Amino acid sequence: MVTGLVNLDDAHAGVAALVGNKAATLAVLRRSGFQVPPGLVVPSDAFGVVSVDLPASVRATLPSVPDLLGSGPWAVRSSGTAEDDDQTSFAGQFESFLNVETDGLADAVLRCWQSAQSDRVKTYAGDRGSGSMAVLIQPMIPADAAGVAFTTDPVSGEHHTVIEAVAGLGERLLSGEADPERWIVASSGIINPPAEENLLTTEQARMIGDLARRVEEHQGRPQDIEWAIAGGSIWLLQARPITTLHSARSELIPIPKEVPPGYWERDDFHEPLPLSPFGRVLLLEQIIKNFPVACAEFGILVERIEPAFIGGWIYSRVVPVGAPPPGRSRSGPPPRWMLRIVMRLHPAIRRRVRAARMAIASDLPAIVIRRWADEWRPLHEEETARALSLDLGVITDEQLAVELDRRVAMIGHPAHVMVATAYWVLIYELAETCRELLGWDTARTLTLVEGLSTKSTQPARQLADLARLARNRPAVRQLLAAIDEATSGRLAEADPDFARAFSSLVKASGHRVLSYDVMTPTLAETPNLLLRLVADQLDSRFSPNQAAEEARRRRDQAADEARSILTSHPEADRERFDRVLARAMEAYPVFEDRVWWTTFVQTALLRYLAKEIGRRLADRGQLVAAEDVFFLETADARSALFDGPDRRETARKAEGQRAWAMAQPGPPHSYGQPPPGEPPFDLLPLPARLVNNAMMWGLAQMFGEHRSPDEDTIVSGTPASSGRYTGTVRVVMGEHEFGKIRPGDVVVCPVTSPAWSVVFPSMGALVTDMGGILSHPAIIAREHLIPAVVGTGNATDMLSDNQVVTVDGDMGTVTPAGTPTAADSSISRGRPATLPTGNQP
Repeated sequence: MVTGLVNLDDAHAGVAALVGNKAATLAVLRRSGFQVPPGLVVPSDAFGVVSVDLPASVRATLPSVPDLLGSGPWAVRSSGTAEDDDQTSFAGQFESFLNVETDGLADAVLRCWQSAQSDRVKTYAGDRGSGSMAVLIQPMIPADAAGVAFTTDPVSGEHHTVIEAVAGLGERLLSGEADPERWIVASSGIINPPAEENLLTTEQARMIGDLARRVEEHQGRPQDIEWAIAGGSIWLLQARPITTLHSARSELIPIPKEVPPGYWERDDFHEPLPLSPFGRVLLLEQIIKNFPVACAEFGILVERIEPAFIGGWIYSRVVPVGAPPPGRSRSGPPPRWMLRIVMRLHPAIRRRVRAARMAIASDLPAIVIRRWADEWRPLHEEETARALSLDLGVITDEQLAVELDRRVAMIGHPAHVMVATAYWVLIYELAETCRELLGWDTARTLTLVEGLSTKSTQPARQLADLARLARNRPAVRQLLAAIDEATSGRLAEADPDFARAFSSLVKASGHRVLSYDVMTPTLAETPNLLLRLVADQLDSRFSPNQAAEEARRRRDQAADEARSILTSHPEADRERFDRVLARAMEAYPVFEDRVWWTTFVQTALLRYLAKEIGRRLADRGQLVAAEDVFFLETADARSALFDGPDRRETARKAEGQRAWAMAQPGPPHSYGQPPPGEPPFDLLPLPARLVNNAMMWGLAQMFGEHRSPDEDTIVSGTPASSGRYTGTVRVVMGEHEFGKIRPGDVVVCPVTSPAWSVVFPSMGALVTDMGGILSHPAIIAREHLIPAVVGTGNATDMLSDNQVVTVDGDMGTVTPAGTPTAADSSISRGRPATLPTGNQP
């Protein structure tokens, strides 16, 4: 984010108090996959008191607009914090300017800002006030036709879509300069055209009606949208409610920052944004409840994990077995002689040591891995199929509540944490064996299991199959050349075979969220995103089968090399290597597989339930809009189905607090001082030492280290996936920016979740701020043979869109093109040479 400007793709762009309601709504819709033009916002807090000139700080930011949005012309539009709510729309009250060139940009921004204090606005606002003003800057859309669409007839109140269209810019309609062509799209889909059709075609009217309906479904209430058609694509320019139900959501509600005693860490890896109240159940039921259970079974010296909501963000602390109360002052760790006595005599530690002995003697890690394959995964598959077969819209409130209880129980199933713990033990065994016997580091060791995480590459295989099917089908290629909100609905008419194949993809991979929160839409809810990814593959020569074969070759080569080294070792060493390798190869695929089923699919199913509960509560007046359900705790949303009182104030307060938390992120990583010293695991018996070291090692390899920003031009981090690649940077701050990615891009992001695997086939290389060599982005990059550097700490700050860089996944560096490095003479590795997606020097 350029200082002083908020990109519509920034996380903070959804906060209306900062960017105004117009821009905030567009940011949310763009993030959800709607075709909204890119934009920059001069936030309301950048202006201060209205005067005759722009603040110097605002003027200083405007020269960066052409670099970020293109050379213009632009639309410069007001975005007030009081407009576009259901009580005071302020329609036509504030200023907007079209076709603004560089020399007029500052003046247009100034006049938009000043319009908030005009006499007409003051008269219109009355006692309510006009709120604060932000200014939205977007590229002009060269419209062939434009207009508005109302999902409820503003005259009759009937729930059908009214479309009004004019040639050229929609401003001619809004200003009254042109009489519109009027279409009616009934809720049944029947289209009533005007007497003379000379502007829109019936198909275009259907597409606009479908866009308006989808916006209404997303926003949870009837909408008034502005749209434009340019080059065959339909752009969404504005959306606002047309009823008087929804209250303004522009206030930020402060949250007291009360920090409990002790050391508290924030998990930016899984929660880069504050979790919604409804979504917190995933953390509480899946991790907070189950982590202590797994630790007790494996003999790990962790008593529990305690969560704390500090300033709206989730922090946690690990409480070791036998730990003193938090806040007790220490000058340093106890002497080792004392620790040795404690380790032997403390009752709770003795119990954990016994549990570790039993876990290793019974081979609990291998038992858990096989139990996932034989019992737990089939259970999740069966439960998912059952849940998706239900028509949530027709079941009773009681049945809906039972479904919610089942979903929470499945989220709280112990498989997620148990499998992860077993996995870390088995992969740690392999890493330690290779370190001791071969002198290999973790990166070299992981080559032995490369290509085995097939769940990570499943979406790539499905996308490649669809692209192969589409290549020789002209009608499909034509649809994929200009994807909009209605494209998925036209597939069956264009090509029934392709439509069925696409439906199979959605069924197989679509019912999962793209982040760790129920607020995020699923892939099934954003079919246009999946179609864009298919389109990206049409002209790509990337083949998942060839990539898998290359991974197998590397894996076999590493195993052959290891066994060659071990020929001079005792037979016991060779047997040990073969044993731990076989166990690790069985465990490695399970890590991503269980995340798919226990987290992202389960969260998607929870989201579908939440939306249905929200719809019912909104219909009864207990919530303002259906999506407000995400700002209720899960148990409260369940209770609201039966107890009657409305939850509007509860949701309003929770939404305002979340917005405040996003604007006030607090310390980036932790509160308090970390405990002194390292855990004295070397004092434990061998089985307990093994499982505890494995847990510490696994977490470190997954989360990586926090790195301090570096002033050097070379960004560095953990080498995560081998190979060197030169390509164009695309900074992607979250799943809402998937639309930015073009084939061959170097994707630079804070972190990726496993659900991002759908976009990996389009990447040339990956760079992340967070994560270690066993993090999800590292694992998935290795499966796709994409060079990757993770855990850089500052890549999203140091690198920018359209910059050309070289990513060295062996050295862990990202270098601007033209900068000489020691690796320039090395052999490039990555995807096979027959499968390029960009320049691989």
